[in-house]
Amino acid sequence: MGNELRGDDAVALEVAKRLKMREGAALKIFEAHTVPEAFVGPVCSAAPSHVLIIDAAELGGKPGDWRVLEKDEIDDALVSTHHMPATAMAGEIERRCGAKVTFIGIQPKSREVAVGLCSQCGKAANEIAESILKAR
Repeated sequence: MGNELRGDDAVALEVAKRLKMREGAALKIFEAHTVPEAFVGPVCSAAPSHVLIIDAAELGGKPGDWRVLEKDEIDDALVSTHHMPATAMAGEIERRCGAKVTFIGIQPKSREVAVGLCSQCGKAANEIAESILKAR
């Protein structure tokens, strides 16, 4: 999820870009941008066992810090302009296709109108992509 016109808000899209070249039967990438709720159907059509949702999040840390978010942290951390709260989207995915949903939040430096990521978020995008590839 993210908006490429809002600086570090696009960090998750950078993770997707880095993973896209490794997409295959065991790894499907959906770039939801600013309308992740529109991807519930396509995600469930892929019949996943696990869904990982990545987004910029207010973690109270330094730019580029990232971590798996607990369910009670999700809606507060993911400062979103999406129509559907992140937890509701996760619940819908779990209900419709039975997949386990996990969230990763990445601390942005800035979400001001800008193109491109700060160096810390660029590094985080690379670390997350590498971690996902190692885990599959």
